[in-house]
Amino acid sequence: MSSLHDRARLGIGIGNAIPAAETVRLAQLAESLGIGEAWVPEVNHGRSAIAVAAAIAQATEKIGIGIGVVNPYWRHPALLAMEAGTLDDLSGGRLRFGIGPAVWTLRGLGEADDRLNRPLTATVETVKIIKALFRGEPVPSGGLFPIRSDAHLDFTPVRRNLPIYVGAVNAKMLEATGEIADGVQLGGMISPGYVRWARERVNAGLARAGRDSSEFDFIGNVLVSVAADRAAARKAARPVLAYYLHRVEAVVTDLAGADPGEVADARRAYPELGPEIAAERLAEGLIDVFAAAGTPDDVRDRLNLYVDAGLQAPLAWNVLGPDRFEAIRLLAKEVWA
Repeated sequence: MSSLHDRARLGIGIGNAIPAAETVRLAQLAESLGIGEAWVPEVNHGRSAIAVAAAIAQATEKIGIGIGVVNPYWRHPALLAMEAGTLDDLSGGRLRFGIGPAVWTLRGLGEADDRLNRPLTATVETVKIIKALFRGEPVPSGGLFPIRSDAHLDFTPVRRNLPIYVGAVNAKMLEATGEIADGVQLGGMISPGYVRWARERVNAGLARAGRDSSEFDFIGNVLVSVAADRAAARKAARPVLAYYLHRVEAVVTDLAGADPGEVADARRAYPELGPEIAAERLAEGLIDVFAAAGTPDDVRDRLNLYVDAGLQAPLAWNVLGPDRFEAIRLLAKEVWA
């Protein structure tokens, strides 16, 4: 088998629970080691992805910068277009901009907006409005996000065709993403089995729109934890995995090939016993199904399965390892070499 370097792009995804200055340093290190992309999310009421991405843009020169993803319910699509255009300007055209309607999260935070019942409509409208504003075309008006059809950006974007990604999970959203967007970013906890199914759904959308798969970027966050110490790497993955097993849509777990009883136990443990105990009692087999955790050899073998399933760019996501800086060095020098 050829090396991962020859088969796919490598990116990192840095969670917004850590200080912004550390995120910037991690992105700088990744750039110095030849890693191609750094993606930042916007989760709950955590650090702003827009602000952190702007800081990365100013502190780096060539690494691709991804927003993965921001919520259209909190920012009108016109504001998202303004922010995306500004970030692409600051970065010299290095931005990939992702949006995603985090309905489950918003309801958990007590949001009660009627638009939460229409996430597919909200996503399609947002993508179409942003693209129209960037291209200087008539803007789709009405719907969930009122805007004048003659609205326009008061500056010329660095790129009229800024790549827009969607954070999609279920079948309808994945198919719509294939129809209207430039790429998909699969979510916080994925498996090769789910990736394979998601690729089929995106391809169905591409076919319906008469688009070729070469026009589309299929990427995803892979929960990675790498270290020379295998046990330490796998232990570091447990808290994040326990969190996502509690919150992800059933389709993510049902298509993974995981033991249903172990998944059900993990879903119950998090709210009933708390994060720490849920992480401790997590079945070891779930780490094997939903993460790439262990030594560099372990992680390389596991990421190859995600690429086999269709990912064009696995994004080593969130944990990275017991020591994030060392993990990035191992990813660049041993996993992806």
